[in-house]
Amino acid sequence: MKNKLSIFEAISIITIITISQIILDFPEYIIDLTGTGSIINLIFLSIITLIFCKIISNIFKSFPNSDIIDIAEFVGGNILKFIISLIAIAFLFLSIIIAISNFLYLLKTVYFSDFSILFILAFFIIPVVIANRKGFYSLKKISCIIFPILILSIVFLVFASTEDFNINNFFPILGYNIETTFKSGLQNTFIFNFILLYFFLMPLLNRKNDYKKVVFSSFFINFGLILITIISMLSYFPTVINKSLSSINSLNSIYLITRKIRITSYLTQSDVLFVLIWCFSIICYIGLASFAISYILNKLFHYESKSHLIFPTSSIIIGGCLLVDKFNFLTILEKYVFKYFSIGLIFVICFILLIIGYFKNKIISKSKKGISYAKTK
Repeated sequence: MKNKLSIFEAISIITIITISQIILDFPEYIIDLTGTGSIINLIFLSIITLIFCKIISNIFKSFPNSDIIDIAEFVGGNILKFIISLIAIAFLFLSIIIAISNFLYLLKTVYFSDFSILFILAFFIIPVVIANRKGFYSLKKISCIIFPILILSIVFLVFASTEDFNINNFFPILGYNIETTFKSGLQNTFIFNFILLYFFLMPLLNRKNDYKKVVFSSFFINFGLILITIISMLSYFPTVINKSLSSINSLNSIYLITRKIRITSYLTQSDVLFVLIWCFSIICYIGLASFAISYILNKLFHYESKSHLIFPTSSIIIGGCLLVDKFNFLTILEKYVFKYFSIGLIFVICFILLIIGYFKNKIISKSKKGISYAKTK
């Protein structure tokens, strides 16, 4: 159906979220915390989150037509539904404002230092408004087109840096110490925040039986992209063992790697090509997150048209970006607020809610002789 997702479309959308956050240099925060132990830390966290994904995949079999907002209503009525919706919307707004502010800083610093921030903002906001006005069908088709190009850009970037590869840059393999890598490093689960989409995915799929395939396929693709990015960053910035990347570089670390690559003798400034491709990724990311906000608001208030919500949404985004630019607290938002917000929302609030919904559904099913929430939904 027009507004439903195939396996490829769902994987494309989920992976664009991760690629955008790689572009925004989120892996830097992993390396800042665990140093050369980041590879071991990421593998360790991937095992934990894979088990987590297995659990939610099994539970959602009991809710084939529901997302986490529906389950919140099932568990606690309209009040809980309203609270969870507001929390999810706040997280999505935060994600969008961080994405735009982060990328704006790069563009303004390197390419558009003489331009007004509102002019650069318009470059991102106008396409997002147009895409959302066209509807979800347009967003998913654009995502499918840009998805393979983004994958190739990240993979090419990583393998183009192999000439600087030095195995000594990855030692000591456990980083600063075991406690930092395995205990303090649990904070790095925020990098798997694409898992939030799994809580909204089920009713959007063409075939409900594809849910498990989408979850695990997208998980391994996203994990692989994050892993090779961290390997590349460690290879290029070995001094990270003594200092954080943010203290070494004032610019995006991924961007700095692009400046060292020469694709041909004619294209010496390859960073321009990468940044152009990445602009489309950020626009897709913002467009999808904006649609998700409209989707949740529509579930709350049942608007006739979700597309009209993009105008107030855009106004809030612009206001948030201008505030971040004026008071210069982007790093605090990224390193602390977004990190702990994503962990709390995904691995605590949504997960507990899903568990409670599962057991409540079981109790209802037994008391009504097999008539469960899933069958009445």
